[in-house]
Amino acid sequence: MKKSILFIVALIATFPALVSQEPTYILQRKAFKPGIISISFSPDGNLLLAGFVDGSFQVLDPLSFQSTLEVKDAHPKPVTALQMTPKMDFILTAGANTIKRWDRDGNLEGIYNGHATTIWNFDISKDGKSAVSTAFNKSFILWDVETRTIAAHMRGHEDVCLTACFSDNNKLIASGSNDLTVKIWDLESREVITTFPGPTDDIYNVAFSPDSRLVAAASAEKSIRIFNIEEKKLVHILKGHRDVVRKVDFSPDGSFLVSASEDNSLMLWETISGERIFHFTDNEGAILDVKFHPDGKSFYSVSSLGELTRWEMDPEIFVLHYYETPYRSELSADPIFEPRRNGESRKDYEARQKTADQLKTEILERYYKQYLEEHTKSGAAQ
Repeated sequence: MKKSILFIVALIATFPALVSQEPTYILQRKAFKPGIISISFSPDGNLLLAGFVDGSFQVLDPLSFQSTLEVKDAHPKPVTALQMTPKMDFILTAGANTIKRWDRDGNLEGIYNGHATTIWNFDISKDGKSAVSTAFNKSFILWDVETRTIAAHMRGHEDVCLTACFSDNNKLIASGSNDLTVKIWDLESREVITTFPGPTDDIYNVAFSPDSRLVAAASAEKSIRIFNIEEKKLVHILKGHRDVVRKVDFSPDGSFLVSASEDNSLMLWETISGERIFHFTDNEGAILDVKFHPDGKSFYSVSSLGELTRWEMDPEIFVLHYYETPYRSELSADPIFEPRRNGESRKDYEARQKTADQLKTEILERYYKQYLEEHTKSGAAQ
């Protein structure tokens, strides 16, 4: 707990490639100054919201990373969380101990007051009627979004509760605490209906699967735990990170989970099997936030060095994980993939490379189709 708090406080103050190096799957990367600390998407995926260390926020184009709206001095401290409502009519941002409501043009419409300490995170329900926010407190706040009033102080944890979120079916809230438990609350009754014993260290983030059946908890234990809410049991402990896991996010179809860690890396996991599919290590700085794009074809991360990165959910990731040996063997066996040959003209070599690229794509698509067929049958992929 102390280490991560100090970390936040500090923030507040082709074939040759196939054989030479692993692909990174980076589609776009840009360094921002001041740095980004939090991100989220508009429900339609056409806007990327970014909160900055200096208390400002911007609305970015998800592909070009160009800013379409900037609101400076939105908060006196870093914007730790921000989100657009389901109807996309306004934006909520959290910074210091307040939540603020902004229209689409960046005009302030109102303030939500209720916290005495820095807000760690917040979430808006999928119907847009409610919000939850957490701070350095044992309880968290349930808000009426429209009236900007406190609907309830949600008390039940015995230690600081840093994270809470809504299920997609608008029936449940999950919360994670430094008391080493994950609690599931009934939204209507506002009562705890299930308590899961969590990891052996502080819980920093919780996330529901899109079908509202699973909840994932990221912790300082360097692991992620996935619980089945209906069966009331632990289904996976995902291990591999070497430092605190800060954030997790499920893919829109629920097939995958991505985790962000202070070990400067992200990991992609298969939800059903709990298997690690890929380790994204081409980062500098701890990963502060991660979000899947609503189309499920990419996800985005921000690092402590201010870098915003868009990562591709490339079919090759899955082919190399499940069929690496036959896939690489097939490429190696075909002379069309050979390096430039003695006496081969540049024109002939480039023509051969073009053909080789096309053939590699066809081979990759064949193996990926096999992956989809095999893993769709087992319920492990889209």
